Amino acid sequence: MIAVRPLISLLIFAAFLPVAPAFAQNTLLDRWYTALFDVNRVAIADLLADDVIINLEDLGVTQTKAEFIESLDEWEEVAKNANLAWQLEEGKETGPNEASVLVCYQFPDNEMMIREVFGFQESKIISSVQTTVGDSCESF
Repeated sequence: MIAVRPLISLLIFAAFLPVAPAFAQNTLLDRWYTALFDVNRVAIADLLADDVIINLEDLGVTQTKAEFIESLDEWEEVAKNANLAWQLEEGKETGPNEASVLVCYQFPDNEMMIREVFGFQESKIISSVQTTVGDSCESF
């Protein structure tokens, strides 16, 4: 019986291993969206890799880390009266190095649904591609 206990413990531990990357990813994304809506420049800078590329496809804008952080002054004004909700996109591949997220941005005069596809490396965001999915969050 003593030899069985380590085996049972190992099996229980192994059962939770596939969850670890998803959990780490959700934690990283929770930190990202909290920092984004708090406009916490220090936290945002910490979450972004130095060579991150942020592509705002609808606007035709590609930003470096420094450019993104610089644009937060404008975002801070917009985010004051906004609400946000996010979820991993169903049916999309999610792994330790990438995630597809649907985000509902609700502003006083409008709302929009955005798809954000992230690339990750060593607990940092290395890429983000944002595209508009819809002018409402009804299907969210």
